[in-house]
This record gives sequence, C-alpha cells and structure tokens, in this order.
Amino acid sequence: MKSPLITLTTDFGESDPFVGIMKGVIAGIAPGVPLVDITHAIPPGDIQRGAIVLWQSVPYFPPGTVFLAVVDPGVGTERKGIILHVRGQIFVGPNNGLFSYLLAEGESVRAWELVNTSLGDLPPSATFHGRDVFAPSAAYAALGVKSTEFGPEHPHLVRLPLPSLEITSPQELRGEILTTDQFGNLLTSLGRFIPTKDGQLQLSPWLEQRLPMVKFSPDKARVLLPNGQSLPFVNTFAHILPGECAALVGSTGLIEIVANRQSAAKILGLERGMAVSVTRH
Repeated sequence: MKSPLITLTTDFGESDPFVGIMKGVIAGIAPGVPLVDITHAIPPGDIQRGAIVLWQSVPYFPPGTVFLAVVDPGVGTERKGIILHVRGQIFVGPNNGLFSYLLAEGESVRAWELVNTSLGDLPPSATFHGRDVFAPSAAYAALGVKSTEFGPEHPHLVRLPLPSLEITSPQELRGEILTTDQFGNLLTSLGRFIPTKDGQLQLSPWLEQRLPMVKFSPDKARVLLPNGQSLPFVNTFAHILPGECAALVGSTGLIEIVANRQSAAKILGLERGMAVSVTRH
C-alpha cells in the first residue's frame, strides 16, 4: 500500500534551516514518503492566518493526507500537541486553534495527545517541537501507526472565534476583513458565494454560520468599506482600472477586495478585522 503524502505549513520562512531539518527528520523515519510544501510564509505566530491557509488548501489533497502544521507561538508551554482526524484527513500540530476552521465544518472529529516518547525525539527542546514532536509524529502517521498509539484521546480542542458573518437587513450582509495575501488582495468573511445558472450569486454559508438563503446580482450590489466608500463587483482583475479597487468572488467562494496589478490593501489602507458589507439594490 502506497504511503500517503505529508504536507508542511509553517511560519518558519525560508532563510533558516528549520523546514529542512523537519524534512530531514521525516526522511529518516519514513523515507520515500512524498512531501508537499503548502507554505512557510505564514506571518510569525499568526495562528488565524495558518487556520485560513489550511481551510483553503485541505480540499485539494487526497484522502489520508497527513497535514503537518506548525504555527506555534506557545511552543514549550503547557499547550498540547495533537494528532487529529477529520474528514478523512490527518492533522499534526499544536492544539492552539490552528485547525479551527476545519473543525467548524461539523464533521466527526477525534484527536489524541502526542505524548508517546517512543514516537519522537524526546525529551523535546523547549523551542523546536516541529523537529522533536510534530515531524516524527507526522512521519509515523504516514507509515500507518495508529493514532491511539500516540497518546490518550484529547477531546478538548482549542477553537478560534468564528469570523463575523451576519445579515443585518434584507438588503445587507456584513462581515470583516480576514487576511491579506502577497498580492495585497483582501479576503473577507463574506461568503461563500456560488454562481447560479441565472447569473446571480447565492450565499452558501461557510464554517458554522447558519443564515437564510441570500441571492443577488453582482451588477446590482456593492461592497461597502469602513470609510463609506463603495466598490463594484467585477468578474476578473482585468476589468479594474489602474489605481482603482473592486470586489470579486475569489477561488474560495469568499468575496475579495482587489486591484489590478496593485495592492488593494495599500490603496485602501484596510486591515484585518475591519468591517465590510455587501449591499443589494
């Protein structure tokens, strides 16, 4: 039976040897298991950004993939390391909220604490559990070691607050800025929206939000910003004039605030947590 692949998501960056060291540990335990880098550019200690990246990425990997994720500002403290099973996938990392947006899908979830000293380089250092705990655990998981062998079941999972998403009137849907990507596109909590056959967009609530059905025509809607400015909807970046911004439904189905070959975040001065809304005419 072919071993599953292991993905790596961290805030370690590329200038230090930390990612390479983790890969070396994995190779020593599970040689030949494919490794896929999702990203190592999570802003340092930004657990929410890591949670969003995992939410974006997980659906595109085959069942049984082992997701090794290390965004761990609490390394060395009493926070627990866990191996988590959800939606047919395996996740290894700190129990600090990093897996929140996967847990919120309402699927069956089981987790075990990583305490078996024979499945890692223990006692671990106080600052590099990615090397000493999480990488070995991911490697053994890929080799088929049962999660029950890592330690006792751990049902108390840390969850980040759900992003804001609410209907404030029949004509308005309100949310917030979630994050900014490297292009300066602003991902919002407004969505998910799915195109319909009649050219409208239909809200398909994401995570645990339960909202009435909302449909609107993009040409009859605007995104309102905190400063009172409103932005039109477009289908592609190419429809935006230089120096201007607009809204579109991104690859995740969430509404994004974007510019054409420029940073919408810099043009508009928007940051994570700021309120935004969609209004329908």
